[in-house]
Amino acid sequence: MERHLHEEFKALKGKLFQMGLMVEGAIEKAKEALLNRSADLATKVFEDEKTINVLELEIDDKGHALFALAQPVAGDLRLLAMILKINTDLERIGDHAVNIAQRAQSLVGEPPLATDFPLGAMADATQKMVRDAIDCFMNENVDLARRVLSSDDQIDDYNDALYSSMMELMQRDASSVNRAMHLVMIGHNLERIADLANNIAEDTIYFKQGKEVRHHYETT
Repeated sequence: MERHLHEEFKALKGKLFQMGLMVEGAIEKAKEALLNRSADLATKVFEDEKTINVLELEIDDKGHALFALAQPVAGDLRLLAMILKINTDLERIGDHAVNIAQRAQSLVGEPPLATDFPLGAMADATQKMVRDAIDCFMNENVDLARRVLSSDDQIDDYNDALYSSMMELMQRDASSVNRAMHLVMIGHNLERIADLANNIAEDTIYFKQGKEVRHHYETT
């Protein structure tokens, strides 16, 4: 029974990793759709969302079935709860990638804004946080999880700078308002993705060490 349960957990964790790869790929496509004004790439993000949603339901159903049938205890119980929570976080990250792709699609026929804000760099840094968050969970790597947490301030700084840059641009050029607001909301979506990556890193630390690090609080 114990060996069977171990195999079930391994399979469930593998499916979560598959979902993580799909989500990271969706962020990449949404970023490229935005930077390259590609409606085709935006459409691929929408297609990816369908697969991500199917995986989310499969993981949720299997996870709750294990709760009911296997009655896991101690470490297994904590791992299962963590998998179900990360499953939800990844699905939400996928939703934010879709939001970015939708806004990228709206900007396809619009001329680029006269701004030097490094939106691509912000997207890259956010995507790396997601990749590292998935890796720290899969490998139970607390050091990497802490590096994910330390990266969050960079995304917040990017988002603040983007907002300031777009506000200044809109005040200077009324014709830029619609495009600038799209970029403001894209920045918000990237910031939310970073927050969700943080959640995964925090859960990894709690799973491995039993330490609560949410809200910059850590138990002794």
